[in-house]
Amino acid sequence: MSSGVSQQNKLFLSSSSPRRLELVKQLNLHCEVVNAPVEEVGLPGESAESYVLRMAFEKADSGYNKLAGDDIWVIGGDTLILFGDKVFEKPRNQQDAFRMLRQLSGCSHEVLSSVAVMHDGAIFSAVNKTRVFFRTLSDAEIETYWQTGESCDKAGAYAIQGIAAGFIEKIEGSFSGVMGLPLFELQELLKESGFYQPISEV
Repeated sequence: MSSGVSQQNKLFLSSSSPRRLELVKQLNLHCEVVNAPVEEVGLPGESAESYVLRMAFEKADSGYNKLAGDDIWVIGGDTLILFGDKVFEKPRNQQDAFRMLRQLSGCSHEVLSSVAVMHDGAIFSAVNKTRVFFRTLSDAEIETYWQTGESCDKAGAYAIQGIAAGFIEKIEGSFSGVMGLPLFELQELLKESGFYQPISEV
C-alpha cells in the first residue's frame, strides 16, 4: 500500500521567505502562504536549539490560528547560525554583516534549522544541525559580496544557494536545512501528523 495526499488536505507555510516556499514545493506539494509574523526575541537563558524550535512552533501556531478547517496543516520554520557560543541571525547593517563573515572566514560553524507542523491542535517539530566549513575570505571579497545584496536578509549574512556557495568548502548535514527548511525532517513530520493518506493498490 502506498500513500498520497488527500485532496481535502490543505498545506500552508507560515513564512514570508520565498526560499522556504521554494523548498516545500521541491517535495512536489501544493502549498499556500499565510502571513502571520511573530516577535523573534530570545528568552533569558534560552539555548539556541530551544529558541529555533520555539520560533518554528510560534510561527506554525500563529498561522494555524488565522485559518479555519479540519484539514489544515501549517508549517513554521526558523534558522540561525551558531559560531561557538555566538548566535548569528540576520545582519542589522553592513557593519554587522562584515563582522559575521570575518568571523566565519576560515572556520566551521553550525546551522540550526527547525521545522514545526501544526495540525488539529497538535504540534510536531524537529531541528536539524548541519556543520558548514568556510574557506578564508579577504575583506575585498566580503565587500564585493555585500554589494550584491545577497547577505542582507540571511542568517549569518550568507546564502548557500547563491554566490556564497563559492565560500563553502564542504557541509556535513542538510543542504536544505542551511537554506532554511530541512526537507527530510519536514516530510517525516508530515507523515507523522497524518498528512499523507494510504492509497489502496488495485
